[in-house]
Amino acid sequence: MTGGPEQPLLLDLVIAVHNADRPVRRAVGSVLEDTQDPRVRVTVVCHEVPVEVIRAELDGIDARLRLIPHLDGVRSPAGPLNAGVTAATAEFVAVMGSDDWFEPGAIAAYLAAVENGGPDVLIVPLRHQSGELLRNPLPRWRRRRALHPVLDRLYYRSSPLALIRRALLAGRTEPFVKGLPAGVDLELSTWLWSQPIRIDFPVHLPAYVIGDDAADRVTVAPRPAEVALEPIRRLLAQEWVAALARPMRRAIAIKLLRIHVLGAIRARRDPGVWSESDRAALAASVRDAVALAPAVLDPFSSADRSVLETAARADAEGIDAVLTAASAADADSWVRRTLPRSPSRAVDRESTLRRFVLYRIDRWEAA
Repeated sequence: MTGGPEQPLLLDLVIAVHNADRPVRRAVGSVLEDTQDPRVRVTVVCHEVPVEVIRAELDGIDARLRLIPHLDGVRSPAGPLNAGVTAATAEFVAVMGSDDWFEPGAIAAYLAAVENGGPDVLIVPLRHQSGELLRNPLPRWRRRRALHPVLDRLYYRSSPLALIRRALLAGRTEPFVKGLPAGVDLELSTWLWSQPIRIDFPVHLPAYVIGDDAADRVTVAPRPAEVALEPIRRLLAQEWVAALARPMRRAIAIKLLRIHVLGAIRARRDPGVWSESDRAALAASVRDAVALAPAVLDPFSSADRSVLETAARADAEGIDAVLTAASAADADSWVRRTLPRSPSRAVDRESTLRRFVLYRIDRWEAA
């Protein structure tokens, strides 16, 4: 459109780029070359990289692109992401990784969804580069609008890959946690899902694709367990988390144990990589989660519960017993890997069995 008044921006999309070898042109192109909507702008935050170098990589892309420098000397995406969100002026703001991209038609579809549906947050579908669609979060059967943080398991979406009404972030000067190499968005996403706002998840729309062809992606680089668990321990210590209603606290604690704590154990099978501080961080993470929501272990399968109970004593008893329990759990019977100790907990919303059933009956690709 030309000759008329400039239209207010509807979406500011922020990309942080940390070196010139990232496929940032692919990321930007998936937004600006796929839609000509003048209400969309992409901000590339050049983190410890000269703006001129990134500008050369993006030569020829239209005027809806801006580049801003960010120098903080910290190997973390938090600083540049905060800078980009602070610089946003549109009604909605979103972030994406420089290794990622959107499927064709995604941005136009998301804009139509926020304009027609009126959500405060529009969670976008995620797909791996391999083509697999991530079943995350796992909402109630056929539920796509006005989601509930507990009933629709929103806390399983650890990253705020979504269109977020910018006014929601007005009181958060640093929405991404500075100083962490990864997990910088865990607090923000958990806080967002806990707010009394309208959250939609149109799983049938084109997806955000998580690229896996970068050799040095900052957020997936190997790191000690203590470092990997720091975002979890920090979140569990937040006063606003402790003040949430019991069902929310329970849902958060279960998710942190199931995804982050068990994940940390299974990703580090060599006892030699576990330092004393790593073992202490592991034990504290489990105990802090139980303190936040007593009986939080009840819906876990018998096999996984044994791993977590052993992990809670890792600081005193060592890591060997934890790794042995994890190996035993992986090789255990289907019954012990699926059902909790108490039969009555098998139908718990967070039980493994109930999650499996929902995977089977709610086919997202056909939604």
